[in-house]
Amino acid sequence: MHVQNLGFPVMHCGSEIRLWGKRKEFSRKSHQEEFCLTPECIEAAGSILSKMDRSFNPCEDFYGFSCGGWLKENPIPEDSSSYGVYPWLRQHVDIRLKELLEAPSDPNELEAVTKAKILYRSCMNETILEQVDAKPMLKTLKQPEFRWPVLGDGLGADYQWSAGQWSLLKTLAEIRNQHSKSVLLRLYVSPDDKNSSTYIIKLDQASLSLLSREDYITNTSSAQAILIPYENRTSENMYNRYTLSRLQRSIPQFDWLGYVKAVVESEAEPARSISSSEPVIVRAPQYFKELFKLINATDPRTVANYVQWRTVFSRITTLSRRFLYRYLDYARVTTGTTSLTPRWDKCVNYVENSLVYATGRLFVDTHFQEDKKHMMEELIQGVRRAFIDILEKENDWMDLPTKKRAIEKAGRHS
Repeated sequence: MHVQNLGFPVMHCGSEIRLWGKRKEFSRKSHQEEFCLTPECIEAAGSILSKMDRSFNPCEDFYGFSCGGWLKENPIPEDSSSYGVYPWLRQHVDIRLKELLEAPSDPNELEAVTKAKILYRSCMNETILEQVDAKPMLKTLKQPEFRWPVLGDGLGADYQWSAGQWSLLKTLAEIRNQHSKSVLLRLYVSPDDKNSSTYIIKLDQASLSLLSREDYITNTSSAQAILIPYENRTSENMYNRYTLSRLQRSIPQFDWLGYVKAVVESEAEPARSISSSEPVIVRAPQYFKELFKLINATDPRTVANYVQWRTVFSRITTLSRRFLYRYLDYARVTTGTTSLTPRWDKCVNYVENSLVYATGRLFVDTHFQEDKKHMMEELIQGVRRAFIDILEKENDWMDLPTKKRAIEKAGRHS
């Protein structure tokens, strides 16, 4: 079922409100009350009105009243399972970025920008994709860490899987290192939630591939045992600080130090060293306990088949068209999409995610004027002043030390 993900605020401008054909006049607070009639305000008001559908009775269907116009003008695209104002905005940004990436390289542009354009052109070269077909994937599946039991017997000795030689740890680490994909568990580095001045390693549950949690809990599946209820994923419940040695004692079925070292350490950067005293935040410890209990009770061949399928699945949209159409068959069932995403759209997102700062610089230099930067800085300062004002005058649930610290923190970023 497709779901529209929309949320437009309804604004009241002027001195009257119309409710389903009835008119109610309100006296103005002051004869000197000001109304914004600048072109920008008029344009904003027109935009809001165009998103409404005043044929609905707001007392009976407020959503239809406030968002009906937008729904009529913006049907869900065939290559999407949902749509809303943010995907709409994202699409418009991507169209502009596409034009910039397709432009010829300039001798004076940054080297990173030139590389972004080269990467985009490479991604768009469908002729080569059709020529090489499955060869890149088959090359990956020859690696010991990526051998797939379900294929081994049919492709020969070079692809043969062996339980004695297969290591779940090495495979998960190489999926993370070579393909930037997280299977079964997710490792990443981000600011410490309780000390934002430092970065820390975090371990969390990874997606089990289907989009909806209900796809698992409404069917008989071992996955039900390891899914953490949404209500348990609060910021406090997910902040569990361990050292790797303590985590090993808590969940001994997996070599945590070995896995983190395999992902984080690099011969190119010998200073980046991990020891058993390394602190980590374990965001779902119960999930990991149940996960490795399930893995240890499952035939290794079954585990390997699942993990390798996830590897192949993560790469399938980068292959030739015959694989893309197979993926579309899958997506029709799981998401309701009926067509493939345009190649340019996929390539823009790929380049943007791979070279974040280069594409950001390219976009900002072209579409973000200096006066707009000053305007946004003023807006942010206004929001900060309003926030501090609310803390000082209206907040009645914080104690004084906490309120003082919040005001100081807000002021530091001015």
